[in-house]
Amino acid sequence: MHPKIFFMRVNRALVADDHVIVREGLKSIIREICPVMEVDEATDGDSVFDFVKKTSYDILVLDVNMPGTDAVSMITNILAYKEDSKILVFSMNEEHLYAKRFFKLGVLGYLDKESAAEEIKKALQNVLNAKLYMSENLKRFLLDDMIEIDKENPFQELTNRELQIVKYLLKGYSPAQIKETLNLHSSTVGTHKIRTFEKLKVKNVFELRELASLYQLDLSKI
Repeated sequence: MHPKIFFMRVNRALVADDHVIVREGLKSIIREICPVMEVDEATDGDSVFDFVKKTSYDILVLDVNMPGTDAVSMITNILAYKEDSKILVFSMNEEHLYAKRFFKLGVLGYLDKESAAEEIKKALQNVLNAKLYMSENLKRFLLDDMIEIDKENPFQELTNRELQIVKYLLKGYSPAQIKETLNLHSSTVGTHKIRTFEKLKVKNVFELRELASLYQLDLSKI
C-alpha cells in the first residue's frame, strides 16, 4: 500500500507597480510578515490579469496609477474572475478622493504610498486575514462623509453650469476660453471653478481629471 502524498499549496502574493523600487520595498515587507511567501511582480493591468488567471494568490497589492491601466476595470475584472480575491490598493492618490470608490468595488484595503512601514505591515496583515483595512484618517473622513450625506457620485452634486465648467476644464480650455464659449463674465467663471473644486474636494485640474476618470464621467452627456 503506497503512502498518501500531500501537496502543500505555496503561499503567493502579487505585487503590481510600474516602479521597481516600490515593488522591491513591498516584497521585503511581505517577506517580513511571511518569510515563505512567493511574490510575483506585474507592471501593468494586463499582466496583472494574466497572473490572476494562471495563479491563486493570498493577496494582491495593486498600484492603481500604472500607465495604460484602467484601475476600475482592472479590479472589476479581477473580482468577476475570482470573487474571493483579497486586494490591497497601494496608491499615491489621496485617500479621501478615491478610497470610497475602490471599497465599493470590493477591495479590502486602501493604503497611501507615503505610509510608514508599520502601517504597511498592518494593512497587509489585515487583508491577508480577509479583514478590511483603512487608515485612521480615512475612517474619520468616511464617518464625516456619512454624517454629512451619502454621496454615491460627487459629480451628481454639481449644478448644470458647474458641470459645464468641469467639461471644458477637462477638455483643456483656459478660463478665458471658457468665458468666451459659455458667454460668461471672467469673475463668474472663477467663482464657478472655485465652488466646483470645493464640492469635489479637489485642488487642481490634475485631481479633477483623476476623479472624473475614477467615476467614468461621460463628457458627451454634459
